[in-house]
Amino acid sequence: MKKWNERSNEVAYLLNPAFCGRLLYGAIRTYNLETKRAFPFPLIYLVLPLLLHKNTRDTINSKTQLMIWIQRNEHLLIHFAKRARQLVQITNEAVELLMQNSYLTLTASAELEVSSTKPAISKTRFIDDDVTQCITKSEHIAKWFARAGKTETIYVSLGVRP
Repeated sequence: MKKWNERSNEVAYLLNPAFCGRLLYGAIRTYNLETKRAFPFPLIYLVLPLLLHKNTRDTINSKTQLMIWIQRNEHLLIHFAKRARQLVQITNEAVELLMQNSYLTLTASAELEVSSTKPAISKTRFIDDDVTQCITKSEHIAKWFARAGKTETIYVSLGVRP
């Protein structure tokens, strides 16, 4: 991963840990609320590749089951595994920021939970419509994951090897 001063402005703005962390926080929080369980850590690497690809993001809807969405949108998954690999470091940076600021905790079984000691991060403060859409779609992804079954099944269905 390049140092921040070596990254292009576009990459630095779009993929900064605060923005990506906010998206991941939304997914983890929604998953925790939906399932009453911690978020499986490996799933964290699938959230940003789904959200940050606009064509993919535009089709995400939790009213459609994940497996049906995959069948209807196979064309959007052609380079998904590559996108997921490219975003591993960005995801790690975002998770580290959330953990350093006590918004996330790692359970003994290596799963993620939203901290109970911090108030929830605002969904609407200081953001525009595009960011609002990203946050909403992160919650849809969490609902997909909550209903889709095992982590391995989700990975295989999206064409990614852990």
